[in-house]
Amino acid sequence: MRVAERLERAETLDPACYTDPAHYARDVERVFRRGWICFGREDWLPDAGDYFAFERFGEPLVAVRDDERRVRVLSNVCRHRWHRVAEGRGNARALQCKYHLWTFALDGRLLGAPQMDRAEGFDRASCRLPELRVESWLGWLYLSFDASAAPLAPQLSGMEKLVAPYQPGRMRSLPPLELDSPWNWKLMIENFMESYHVTSIHPETLEPGFPGAVTWGEENGGGPWAVLHNPTRTGEPGAAFLPVTPGLSHAQLADFLVCCAFPLQLFAVTPDSAVWYELLPHSADRFTLRIHPLAPPEATEEQRMGLRSALEAIHREDVRACESVQQGLRSTLATRGRLSHLERCNWQFHRWLEARIT
Repeated sequence: MRVAERLERAETLDPACYTDPAHYARDVERVFRRGWICFGREDWLPDAGDYFAFERFGEPLVAVRDDERRVRVLSNVCRHRWHRVAEGRGNARALQCKYHLWTFALDGRLLGAPQMDRAEGFDRASCRLPELRVESWLGWLYLSFDASAAPLAPQLSGMEKLVAPYQPGRMRSLPPLELDSPWNWKLMIENFMESYHVTSIHPETLEPGFPGAVTWGEENGGGPWAVLHNPTRTGEPGAAFLPVTPGLSHAQLADFLVCCAFPLQLFAVTPDSAVWYELLPHSADRFTLRIHPLAPPEATEEQRMGLRSALEAIHREDVRACESVQQGLRSTLATRGRLSHLERCNWQFHRWLEARIT
């Protein structure tokens, strides 16, 4: 019995997948660099000229909204002698390297290179900043290092039908919570995508209103996504603490969705808010987690802070569980485990992941 079996007979990934540095290196090359990675939100770049610098898998990058309001992701390495061309975030008409003042347009073209008139055969056109592919989906921004990767949106069409009514694109980003996470990135995906643990790990925060035993995962047809339904205990809409998204059906008001766009984007949508977990893997046993609360634009400051506090409390409960699992995976006696019917989303993730690793 292995990952490829049907759910009723399936087992987990091998423990080495969570602890072996060589396996993590395969994750980076075969999964992260060949897929679509969520790197931000549309509302992070509201105006032409807005930019922010960031890294993914050791690659310095800068996201910009150009004069035509298109979001681009450019290399953040000057084409002269490799200094960064942008730091932090801000708004600019062009990107200028502070080392020798080479200047680049927001589409990557080289605009200025002082004192290069004596360099024979110097070709400005060949010195543009390299650019990655970018897509936008329901308010999130994605990049791919793979020029041949299939477009993202068609792959997520099944999930979009479920998520779009909650209108995550209209939500506004709040300041994130940032946490060092000393466990494998897959454990965060798996913990987030099953509510089998809700009864024991979240007995006072989630279980009273959204019992884990009645959750269920959508069929994904083998696509690169998973959605877990978390209906209320009573089947009736639960209490809302922020302004409710208009147009939701009775069933949608009595449910919240926990979602993953493989490999790294975790998010949840509720009738009145959303949250995005941004995972930044560093090694086989460590990643940085940024938890981004997303609130409706009409929410008050008190409501926004309440959302942030609630999300932090729930995640703090998960931290102890994930740390314990990582410790268990290091045991020489650890073996593959069997899956419950409540872990359908993890089974879908494992099958998708194993197909790319092997």
